[in-house]
Amino acid sequence: MPYVPSKKTNPPADDREILDPHIEALAQRAAKRIVDNEALSEVYANIFYEVAIHLDDLFSANRMLGDGEEWKLAEAIYEVSKKYGYWGAHLGELNYSITRFIQRVPQIKVENGQWEEKNELRYWIYSATVSTLIRASHLTEHLDIAVDGVFEDIKDEYKWKVNRPYEIAQILKSGDAYDTPYYMKVIELVDEEGNVIGHQEIALKRSPETAGLDLLPWQIIVGKRNAGKKNIKKKK
Repeated sequence: MPYVPSKKTNPPADDREILDPHIEALAQRAAKRIVDNEALSEVYANIFYEVAIHLDDLFSANRMLGDGEEWKLAEAIYEVSKKYGYWGAHLGELNYSITRFIQRVPQIKVENGQWEEKNELRYWIYSATVSTLIRASHLTEHLDIAVDGVFEDIKDEYKWKVNRPYEIAQILKSGDAYDTPYYMKVIELVDEEGNVIGHQEIALKRSPETAGLDLLPWQIIVGKRNAGKKNIKKKK
């Protein structure tokens, strides 16, 4: 997802501003089509495949015009990527687009009052989304534009950036389920005043001291970035 330049980049870029309206339009339509939990996978699958196929058409010598939200997003990805002057720039743009899409759909369902706020992220949503990303990767392997790798990468990023923190929250809520010879255990990160600011997992060898614990009895103390900078005297 962070591969796409933004206004924060030096020099600033408008890639995200160009892509976002098309992502939003597609997410809004998908949210309307997801009438029950089971429908999510099929709606996502059709959209992922159509965007990939249209993008492939745009790279083809027999380029054909299309329509619909999938086509508009594919065309935006293609046009934005051309300015970089190398083959492959479209992959980062596609990564950003699908990454934002899979976040926006649940958010829209909550915003519209169709889902409760707690349902923006549930394990079934994560699992169904991952299943669809895997399917999209397999279905697009025959294309010569490497989009199958993008779907696979998004799956991995989604695990790392979304599901891992969610798993930590569930461990603290309901307890862990691992007692293998080596495991990950949750530890608190606190500020210098002892306030909890977050959690991490650390790798441990199984021991009587930590086996069965959901939260380790230690803490990692972190300070604010550059907090002590004003007190540092320059050397002469």
